[in-house]
Amino acid sequence: MKKLIILFLIIINLFAYKKIIYPSYISKLTFNKKYLIAGLENGEIIIKNFKTLKNINTIILPKIHDFMDELIPMPIYSLDISPENNNLLILAQGENAFKIIYLYNFKTKKLTKIFSTKENLIEAKYISKNKILIGTLADEAILFDLKLKKEIYHKQIGNYVFSLFVLNKDKNLAAFGDESGIVTIIDIKNGKTVKTVKGFNKGKTLTLDFKKYLILNASEDRKVSIYNLKYDNFTVENNVKFLPYAAGISPNLKYYAIQYNEKNNIAIFDMNNKLIQTLKGHTMALNGLKFIKNNEIISFSPAEIIIWKLKENK
Repeated sequence: MKKLIILFLIIINLFAYKKIIYPSYISKLTFNKKYLIAGLENGEIIIKNFKTLKNINTIILPKIHDFMDELIPMPIYSLDISPENNNLLILAQGENAFKIIYLYNFKTKKLTKIFSTKENLIEAKYISKNKILIGTLADEAILFDLKLKKEIYHKQIGNYVFSLFVLNKDKNLAAFGDESGIVTIIDIKNGKTVKTVKGFNKGKTLTLDFKKYLILNASEDRKVSIYNLKYDNFTVENNVKFLPYAAGISPNLKYYAIQYNEKNNIAIFDMNNKLIQTLKGHTMALNGLKFIKNNEIISFSPAEIIIWKLKENK
């Protein structure tokens, strides 16, 4: 009996998690040290205090008409928090397939429409207080000035359908992924390509991560690679069991995590592809995950958000 109790305590100590459930499916997520913000399929955006996980406020986006002229919730494409924590950047779909950029001010609780366009915008992220980078379905990058409300540049990045982009910590480089599995790294200041990463991933990029000089690319052909910009080679090449919808690299660059199988488990590997831990708890396929710290991961599916506390490997 004593051995069973010890084994149980070891298992419990391996990881613990907090599971957060919302009144509707989760479509988008953004967070920082202060806020945890979820965009829901019912058109609501719920803002929580990240430390306490208590609700601060709920943004209700206006409904739009579908092709049957019926009112439906406004689809949310992208969320991002401004560097100074004053505003939430919202990319959503308006009437007649127009894409709309909103800013929500956390202090005044005011939602302001910045502009709308027929261009098929997919993702938008802050570069600085007044500048955002936008990715379009046509595989283009737009650097936009929020204060002047005009484009600084509008450049073609690749020749395929855009998937997503990620920024490095300094926000001077962006990695763009598309249907080809190729990752294109651009200088955000001028939009020029500084590196093209290709060779291992051959299918549509499902998720990316950019930590220091490492770029993780997880693609539809069930391949996960990590490219080392410093040494110009692939540090990791892994063929996984399931579509890797979510993946991320730890801040210390020692580990990476991916959705690993059809049971929605998350596998944590070291950089030699050795399996370190498996996290079980999601009820649906993941939409994303990210290391908060070396021993902490946040992941989300349409059904829930889970914050994992991992046992640190020494």
